[in-house]
Amino acid sequence: MLQNSKYIFSIIFIFGFFLTLSANEGSPQYSATITRDIYGVPHVHGERDADAAFGLAYAQAEDDIKNILSTIDLARAGSGLKNGRDGAIADYLIKALAIRELVEERYDEDLSKEVRDVIDGFVAGLNYWLSLNLDRETKKYYPVNKIDLVSSFAIQNIFFAQIDNAIQELMSMPKEVESAELDKGGESLAVANLVAGSNAFALNSNKTSDGKTRLIINSHQPLDGPVAWYEAHISSDEGWNMMGGLFPGAPFIFVGFNENLGWGMTVNQPDLTDSFKLKLNPKNENQYFLDGNWEDFKTKEIKLPVKIFGPIRWTFTREAKFTKHGLVLETESGSYALKFAGMNEIRQADQWFRMNKAKTKDEWLNAMKMRAIISFNAVYADNEDNIMLLHNTAGPIRNKNYDWSLPVDGTKSSLIWDQITPFEEIPLLVNPNSGWVASANQDPFRASAITDNLKRSDYAKTLGIETKMTNRAYRVIEIFDNDKKFSEGDLLAAKFDNAYSRESRSIKYLYEVLEEDFNDKKLLDAQELLRGWDLKTDYDNRAAPLGVCVLSEEWRSFMNRIEAPNSEGIFLDCIKKIESAFGRIDPMWSEVNFLVRGDLALPIQGGPDTLRAIYGRLQDDGTLKAVAGDGLVVALSWDSSGKQESKSIHQYGSATQDTKSPHYDDQVKMFAEEKMKPTFFDKTELKNNTKSKITIPFK
Repeated sequence: MLQNSKYIFSIIFIFGFFLTLSANEGSPQYSATITRDIYGVPHVHGERDADAAFGLAYAQAEDDIKNILSTIDLARAGSGLKNGRDGAIADYLIKALAIRELVEERYDEDLSKEVRDVIDGFVAGLNYWLSLNLDRETKKYYPVNKIDLVSSFAIQNIFFAQIDNAIQELMSMPKEVESAELDKGGESLAVANLVAGSNAFALNSNKTSDGKTRLIINSHQPLDGPVAWYEAHISSDEGWNMMGGLFPGAPFIFVGFNENLGWGMTVNQPDLTDSFKLKLNPKNENQYFLDGNWEDFKTKEIKLPVKIFGPIRWTFTREAKFTKHGLVLETESGSYALKFAGMNEIRQADQWFRMNKAKTKDEWLNAMKMRAIISFNAVYADNEDNIMLLHNTAGPIRNKNYDWSLPVDGTKSSLIWDQITPFEEIPLLVNPNSGWVASANQDPFRASAITDNLKRSDYAKTLGIETKMTNRAYRVIEIFDNDKKFSEGDLLAAKFDNAYSRESRSIKYLYEVLEEDFNDKKLLDAQELLRGWDLKTDYDNRAAPLGVCVLSEEWRSFMNRIEAPNSEGIFLDCIKKIESAFGRIDPMWSEVNFLVRGDLALPIQGGPDTLRAIYGRLQDDGTLKAVAGDGLVVALSWDSSGKQESKSIHQYGSATQDTKSPHYDDQVKMFAEEKMKPTFFDKTELKNNTKSKITIPFK
């Protein structure tokens, strides 16, 4: 479903969470205990936070060293040697923007002593594992250094700011923007946003049937690879006690909970990158016009080693140009400079750590006020019955007289912004009367009951806050915006809802087919099949295969920022494919949609952009293999006394690469059947459900 170029960007987009490692000679000794529960999930404990980080790194390396090492290549701008041309694009941006140099220069000044200690411990844990497992592959990375880890966090801001999308848009502009249009912002860019999925729901006692506060965490990722969710629990005697999801090589929990609070994250797309149209000197190609003067470009030579074919490598040399705005991009429509939020920010690790250690709503909000993490929606709940939705954005303070969604005049230095919008001026919805908030990558002003939603008019237009609605968002509103009180079962049923809304963009695209006038009986039968579809993707549904086949093309186009093809042609092609593979146009969905792990292939409900989000790749036999969407799901609650309950489920198991481990696939059946397992977050429960326990370093 994902093209190679999109896949490398999706990896990089989230990659700020990744690492590398370095053993520092003379560093203090670390010690940690790794307890694995009956599902193989690591529960890591250390006396100090740094000890716990040491153990977390070792546990991850046991389960997923291959993906951990692949992140090092990105942090060192070595993706071109592994992924060819697509990887070189990322390498160019990392080198042109001097990410590693920025980290090396500001590491001690910008990062707190507490976080530097944690990073040292994590790096030492990875290097300790590597030292015990050196082979032909791993010795190329050993020892590795802490600059790689923090560089990865800084790299994330490039892609959270969607600078890759800005480049794509500028490269596709059809003509030179005329000077008369500059003050209005230039040529219109009618390009759909690339949507990444995720869900999160929070309900307080106003909306639950038992008076509990409830949270569902459900961020969508590829099911395999370096950005697939990994479940872990990390604790220390210094007060760190977080459990939830992280990516291979990450030193902190990104979505999860401690004893007092929890949060889920979903991707948002505020306007974080600006394009400035440059005026070049016709007599000197190395100059641009700014404030009445010709200014020289700053230049930098970039060397890009790239894999050409098999073992063949070649190093390309490219010149990068810079203005006072930022990096220059030369296109057929002219030259532009790019500036994005977080260009010089390396404190992401500090913010994640402060979020992990927060014990109250105010402490968590204070961590978010750092603004080092420049985007994401956050859905929050805690043991004091608080719920919140934060549309997090580090969008800059911009001149309100310009349309910043379009290229603006690069000849005026007054338009080069240098401050971000105050935290108090970005959307934050706290404890609505309805008792619920939800995020499904939608317009943040449609995140609760209609009577409780924030008003778009109260926020600056220059923030570029999105207006899009996903099918999942429409279903959230249909499910929650009423007087119903929700039990745990009701809330899980909502999370696993597999239906499409008649309001969704994809279904409206599908229904265009029903207006066509066909004479062929097969086509009329197919129309009738879709006309009677209840819009669900459950096991026995016979209309779902054809319906999902058609609407998937619209979703794919939306994801890839292109216009959807004519639905009639897709309809005809889907009929042909399905009948060829199954001998009929209406096989059951359970015959088509599968979760595959090793030798296991289990039918699974759900589909693209449903709350039970399953994105399948077409196989040679006509079936669909789930490759992205629902992965780690966490369900959390507190009663009125503060007693916590937590459950989770992972698409595969804790052993992401060891095919011989029982935990390679021990959660697959439960995941397919939409069941949850205990997290064993409680110490007593963990003690009664322990499978193994080790202390490192080994004596």
